[in-house]
Amino acid sequence: MHIDVTDATFQSDVLERSKQAPVVIDFWAPWCGPCLTLGPILDKVIDATGGKAVLAKVNIDQNPALAQAFEIQSIPAVHVAIGGQIIEGFMGTLPEHVVTEFVDKVVALAAEHGVGGAAAGEDETSELIVESQQPAEAPAPAAPPDDDYDRELEGLLPSVRTDEAAKARFLEVLEAMGADDPRTAGWRRRLTAQLF
Repeated sequence: MHIDVTDATFQSDVLERSKQAPVVIDFWAPWCGPCLTLGPILDKVIDATGGKAVLAKVNIDQNPALAQAFEIQSIPAVHVAIGGQIIEGFMGTLPEHVVTEFVDKVVALAAEHGVGGAAAGEDETSELIVESQQPAEAPAPAAPPDDDYDRELEGLLPSVRTDEAAKARFLEVLEAMGADDPRTAGWRRRLTAQLF
């Protein structure tokens, strides 16, 4: 069984709930064939955890603010919330045994961070989750970037919830930074927390 999450319920259904059990977030749409393949697999695998993990489904057509905040460009896209923090998971359809391994790692990682009732896994679990969210060939920059993006985003962040122009500018800056910039994911998480 899963929870259908909306822009309005994301804070309580995902972020708050993730403090008790990890929440796997499935971004999907009814017209997306691969989504209709992955959805039942996620349902089955999450149900098999016996409540150690929760599945939240976000229909991006009905919840554009969430899709925009997470910069969803391709679906299905799976993210994870643990202890109120968002971790990127994977995109596309995976076979059931791979999804099972992924969810097992999520449950173990949550236990390492004191979330949920599962026994703590090995230290490599958190490394495996991190590997799934970022390609190995994307090295961290050797020197700090010579732009003012961080300062500008810090200034815009308090206003994004109530000021559409500030939110639009914030998203423009994230786009200019690009997905390869190691700061982008952190700023995207902060934007999500501010909006929801």
